[in-house]
Amino acid sequence: MEDRGRQDASLVDSALQGEAQAFGELVARHQRLVASVAWRSGVARSEVEDVVSEVFVKAWRHLHRFRPEHAFSTWLYRLALNHVIDRARRARKERGRTEMPAQLADPQPGPFERTEAAERAELLRTALGDLPPHYREALFLVYVEGLKVEEAARLLTLPSGTIKTRLMRGREALRRLLAERHPEHFGAGA
Repeated sequence: MEDRGRQDASLVDSALQGEAQAFGELVARHQRLVASVAWRSGVARSEVEDVVSEVFVKAWRHLHRFRPEHAFSTWLYRLALNHVIDRARRARKERGRTEMPAQLADPQPGPFERTEAAERAELLRTALGDLPPHYREALFLVYVEGLKVEEAARLLTLPSGTIKTRLMRGREALRRLLAERHPEHFGAGA
């Protein structure tokens, strides 16, 4: 286990012994990770801090479930991802759609291309929110978070083949959804 992992495991042990300062150190070390998961999973920027707080409250309550043979960051990442998915599911029931990150457009093209790319990115973001959660989760981990298939599989405690299948089916579902809703942007050859 690398040095940071050993330090995290030691801080978890101390926190479990009632040392609140040790848990505070874990929060300081990993709050950016949780914020990143929230933002990239579609949580509005104005709500990211709330999500970070909610995830660390859950982490505190469930710290006894952490297993030191795994990295604390992996455990926390999974906890954060599950929290965001549950939160999105609740929000979907309330308002009918999940917010996705707006920064999917390439900032390099000219003004016309930027406008068109921004419009396509918004349409893509909306369509991603309408995918089944198991497809969206796999797509986010691999294409947004940049994890390898094996890393995503380990994080989701699923076989790599299952992740590959979800990626393939998720891409196809997304392609069909976009082509049906917006053939002018995502039709044949787009």
